[in-house]
Amino acid sequence: MNDQPPLLEVRGLSVRIRGAARNLVDEVSLELNAGETLCVVGESGCGKSLTALALMGLLSDPPLQLMGGKALFRGQNLLSLKRHNLQQMRGDQVAMIFQEPMTSLNPSLRIGEQIAETVRRHRGVSTADARARALEMLERVRIPAAGARLDAYPHELSGGMRQRAMIAMALANDPAVLIADEPTTALDVTIQAQILELMRGLLAETGAALILITHDLGVVAEMADRVAVMYAGRIVEVGAARAIFEDPQHPYTIGLMSSMPSFGDSGARLVTIPGVVPSATAMPPGCRFAPRCPFVEDACGAQPAAKAVGSDHMVACVRAPLGVAA
Repeated sequence: MNDQPPLLEVRGLSVRIRGAARNLVDEVSLELNAGETLCVVGESGCGKSLTALALMGLLSDPPLQLMGGKALFRGQNLLSLKRHNLQQMRGDQVAMIFQEPMTSLNPSLRIGEQIAETVRRHRGVSTADARARALEMLERVRIPAAGARLDAYPHELSGGMRQRAMIAMALANDPAVLIADEPTTALDVTIQAQILELMRGLLAETGAALILITHDLGVVAEMADRVAVMYAGRIVEVGAARAIFEDPQHPYTIGLMSSMPSFGDSGARLVTIPGVVPSATAMPPGCRFAPRCPFVEDACGAQPAAKAVGSDHMVACVRAPLGVAA
């Protein structure tokens, strides 16, 4: 167990659409330790990206509204910082890699300018020094002919190189916490593997902690130290990656694991979870997975409290613990 306090501690984070009856992100609590990779996994629409945007202070209000919670980073609550203080921290001590770089990079600015801008803003260095740092970062993320790419516009780069440029920008000021929202979703399998390998190396080199948001369990297995499983805006299971993969306890987690294709099951029908994630206007009371759960019972009408099922393994299900893995 880690005796050090968490680098980032999220408690009771809640977000809803103004006027809605229930929260889209509901009482989410997470811990991120220094140098750790925490993967937040779940289907599309589960609230993973909203959680990231809330932590970064990037919610669009309206229509979204922060309802409460804390996100303590080095003694400061990110959710209550004044705008100026949050802008000083964002991109410096806490940075984010977005899902689609083409919509996140400024199409009218050269790549080098965009990286240099964040360095100048947070480090107060000269234009020449900021440009030198931008070049250094492009080289570190292994962009070929980095010197020439420095003056390229985003549309002149391939998807993989744009994502590398986003990683370079996010790491330019050596943040302590990096949040990556589905950073490989739009890339082909070969480029995805290269990006994941690059991120692992850079994290080991810089010591940054990572919150990696994904729906790809293959990525989770490759990257995670710890895993948080999210469903309909709630964390339903969290723990060490090995515990989650070897002994999943929540029916939703079990469903996700069972739906993974295997090389040994050629021609077999994939397991699916019936139904869909509920919409913002149709969140059920109690356990939000109950309408899709094969093990539902009367007690599921009330929201189950999270309970420990191991030294680093929590689950919110009335049927847990299900037993010890063989």
